[in-house]
Amino acid sequence: MEKYFYLLWASIFLGFWMILFLRRKDTRKEMLTISALFGLGGLAAQKTNIQDWWQPLTITGTSIGIEDFLIGFSIGGIAAVIYEEIYRRRLRKGVGGTLAPSDPGFFLLLFPLLYLILFFLLELGSFYSVVVACLASIGFMLFSRRDLWRDSLMSGVIMLAIGSGVYFLLFLIKPDYIQQFWYLPDHWYAQLLFGVPIGEYIWFFLIGAYIGPLYEYLKRLRLVRERKQK
Repeated sequence: MEKYFYLLWASIFLGFWMILFLRRKDTRKEMLTISALFGLGGLAAQKTNIQDWWQPLTITGTSIGIEDFLIGFSIGGIAAVIYEEIYRRRLRKGVGGTLAPSDPGFFLLLFPLLYLILFFLLELGSFYSVVVACLASIGFMLFSRRDLWRDSLMSGVIMLAIGSGVYFLLFLIKPDYIQQFWYLPDHWYAQLLFGVPIGEYIWFFLIGAYIGPLYEYLKRLRLVRERKQK
């Protein structure tokens, strides 16, 4: 069971992703784009996470596995469209130059570059590196696109709820999985709150707040309320 636990975990998120994907055709391109991006990001991030954050077992017995891609793929796609789904928003072409990022390519690289500098050069560790990289990227994005702040905030809150719910569900299957797979140093963010490290709650909120408005920002799109059918 332990060998397949991480795959089961990833499958729960993937199942939620599939529900969102099937519900709305208009968000599928957005989901696939962001999912592919963060699926690859999940593989890359695991190279650093296994050093000081956690080290789950993979079905291949390797430090990095297909589960890392599935987790990144699923969480990325869910976070990208969950606000649109719950609040019935649709994407529309933006109007005016203020909706355009000055350099989409640079902004997309901002997060990984900042994370790598903080982790490898400043040796801040995975948790602080991802927190600073997320806050800097979110701040940069919302400073130039203040219309996206609600998308960012609510995506963060919703992803926090979803992530926490999955963690609590997994306790029913394997009550000691946190102690088995996580590094739990004597730091405030590794302290357990309802059995889950505090850092996990922070991670889900920040990653949701970052990914939620990301596609709209990069593609110069805006969100509008769905028109009710007469």
